[in-house]
Amino acid sequence: MNSKEAKIARNEGVVRAFLKGWDERDVDACMAQCTEDMCYLNQPLEAIRGKENVRKMIASIFKPAKRVEFKLVHVFGHENKVITERVDQWDWNGSGTWQMALKVCGMFELTENGKIIEWREYYDNEYWTKCGGPTLVFDEL
Repeated sequence: MNSKEAKIARNEGVVRAFLKGWDERDVDACMAQCTEDMCYLNQPLEAIRGKENVRKMIASIFKPAKRVEFKLVHVFGHENKVITERVDQWDWNGSGTWQMALKVCGMFELTENGKIIEWREYYDNEYWTKCGGPTLVFDEL
């Protein structure tokens, strides 16, 4: 494996660790993969800037979720970018069944030292809301 391939593999590993934190509903595991000045962008919502604000957003989604599983369909990297195609499954009521299976494309940009600095998500926000997803708009941010 050459240095370019090693860097891509490292970056894919960082993103997989970030997503595994979601499966475990462990905000600290997620945030350990991120820079202090990271940015989360979910079109058409306003960008959420700064690690602490992104932490609050993730924690607010974990709070009502009883179980979460991010099923990776595809993961591939190029230079400092990693793209994921996923199905994010949510159990909001603790029934043991998924109330939502959200198809998501995520784009992650990483720093030279392998930390997530930008995270963009593309999915159907109407479906998210209709299936019980909490708001991602915060007055306190």
